[in-house]
Amino acid sequence: MITSISAEKKRLLNSLTLAVDRLKTDDMVRHGSIMIVFSLAASLFNYLYNFSMAYLLTPVQYGTLASLLSLLGIMGVFSRVFITSVTKFTSKFKAQHDQARMNYLWSYSLKQALLLGTTFFLVTALISPLISRFLNMDNFWYVIVFALTFTLILALPVNWGVLGGLQRFFALGSSNTLLAVLKVLFGIGLVYLGLHIYGGLLSLFLAHLAVFITTLVLLRGLSRAGKKEFEVHSLHAYAWPVFLAVLCFATLTNLDVTLAKHFLSPYDAGNYATVSLLGKIVFFLPGGIVIAMFPKTSELFESRVSPAPVMIKAVLFTLISAGFVVAIYGLFPDALVAFLFKDKYPLVAPHLFRYGLAMLFLTLANVLMSYFLSLNQTKVAWAVTIAVTVQLALMFAFHDSIEQIVNVVLVSAAFGLVLMSLFLFRSTKRCSQ
Repeated sequence: MITSISAEKKRLLNSLTLAVDRLKTDDMVRHGSIMIVFSLAASLFNYLYNFSMAYLLTPVQYGTLASLLSLLGIMGVFSRVFITSVTKFTSKFKAQHDQARMNYLWSYSLKQALLLGTTFFLVTALISPLISRFLNMDNFWYVIVFALTFTLILALPVNWGVLGGLQRFFALGSSNTLLAVLKVLFGIGLVYLGLHIYGGLLSLFLAHLAVFITTLVLLRGLSRAGKKEFEVHSLHAYAWPVFLAVLCFATLTNLDVTLAKHFLSPYDAGNYATVSLLGKIVFFLPGGIVIAMFPKTSELFESRVSPAPVMIKAVLFTLISAGFVVAIYGLFPDALVAFLFKDKYPLVAPHLFRYGLAMLFLTLANVLMSYFLSLNQTKVAWAVTIAVTVQLALMFAFHDSIEQIVNVVLVSAAFGLVLMSLFLFRSTKRCSQ
């Protein structure tokens, strides 16, 4: 009997060892894990940047800095369009073993990004007095120094898009983390030297410049491949629906906090913002999985190989990592909130699980949306548009309490996931043909 039990344990141990070995050799799991680690590291240093600026500057100075930093969210939409489009076409040319067209794509996209970024800088500098008055600042030069970063904020994602399309995930993730680290180092150093707000703002530009140069060096081999033109119309035709999809999805995941500030009392709005702060961890934690999945499914699609298995692994990996956090929110909400904030936000715990569940639905929807975009199915942008329209309609109808707004976010997130799922069978069928 004892021998039988020992043999059963040995077989179970061998099965677990085999499963772990398979996970170690699985590209999706390995690259997804790499990107998650680097994403978490970047998030940590981005938090340290904000914390250090809040500590070193006066409350009024930090308020000025934070109000300008919030404008980076708008530029984030354009950045994701560039990185998504460049990653898509780089992976396409990688599948075709066409480095010459890949080099042309890189060169063309970089010129467009630098031109658009410089235009954003000049326009922002021109209207800086208006922006400074709107934000109650006493110096419009803060806006101009801040806007310097616009010159590179779109060009750097082009380089990241090429690295992603080439599936050079260590270089992609490490350079992303380097950006956050340099913001902290430059920021602390320049503020300590007496530049105050200017130091905090200038550190953004210097960090982007340093990482931009770093990524150029990482891609120097591609520049030697020669250039071969391709129809850039196809790139533009792809980028516009991507812009719509990214804009609507950003609205779907961020607008609730703004509307809560509008509809709720200041006390309730503060508690809701904390619910959102914790709940968004579920959304951002597995973000690296999408970055790793996108070029893989795109390359398989261009090679006429079914990308569905990679997408399924990405969904499962997302479900496990994000679902773990949601489970903690469901099991220990009061203890978690008490540990983090003591009794400062008493209205957070009852809503944490439902908001976390909504973010789980949205992060799964984000995986599917990215999957469809990697297969050139840009009509998915209309599904995201419908989802955000439903959310807005429900939000304006039901907004009297934190509970109502959380329920609206949960329902609209579930609806968005259902819409994405409706594309799934069609996408899988098309890729297998």
